[in-house]
Amino acid sequence: MLPVPPPTTTTPALLSGPVNRRTLLKAAGVGGLFLAGGGWVYRTLRGFGAPKSGLFVLDALEADVVDQLARVCFPGPPDWPLSADEVGVTRFVDLYVSQLYEDTQGLFRTLLRAVNVSTLPTHGHTLRALPDAERLSVWKSWGDSSFVVRRAGYQALTFAMNLGYFEDDRVRAAAGFTRGCDLSSTPDRPDLWTMVGGKKA
Repeated sequence: MLPVPPPTTTTPALLSGPVNRRTLLKAAGVGGLFLAGGGWVYRTLRGFGAPKSGLFVLDALEADVVDQLARVCFPGPPDWPLSADEVGVTRFVDLYVSQLYEDTQGLFRTLLRAVNVSTLPTHGHTLRALPDAERLSVWKSWGDSSFVVRRAGYQALTFAMNLGYFEDDRVRAAAGFTRGCDLSSTPDRPDLWTMVGGKKA
């Protein structure tokens, strides 16, 4: 029976030479970079703040990300009857998120933060700091991405923004969605706002 050779191990290049003080400092430096980078990513993506004044869940950064995306998706006339600000899309998205399970709220907020920093490597700025045209182009690229996770993120946030925009009676009336009757005659029509005790803008 042939002898079995001992298992070979590959020594990391950084520690392939004699271990001295300089080598240890290099190794500590590399490790420190990874730890610092990981800490930055965690703080950036999961460092949730308190809800912005007037909102239920989203903090100031997250609300601003929704603001900036909603404004380029629904800029107002002539293409849209009302702007996102007039409708209060961000307030609706926050209300929508507040009705989700707590862990799903965290995923949604992480998505907003990931979308915001996704442009740092390619544009040198966060998404909310980009000009409107670039911001819209980046957001559309999420919807057309070959990465399933990006497309899913696009669909989740777009669904919430669309729901908030088209939930407004003025938008529905301008689009001809009258439910077979005059919307002005049904002011108490139940919707997400009234079902959870919220107030429309």
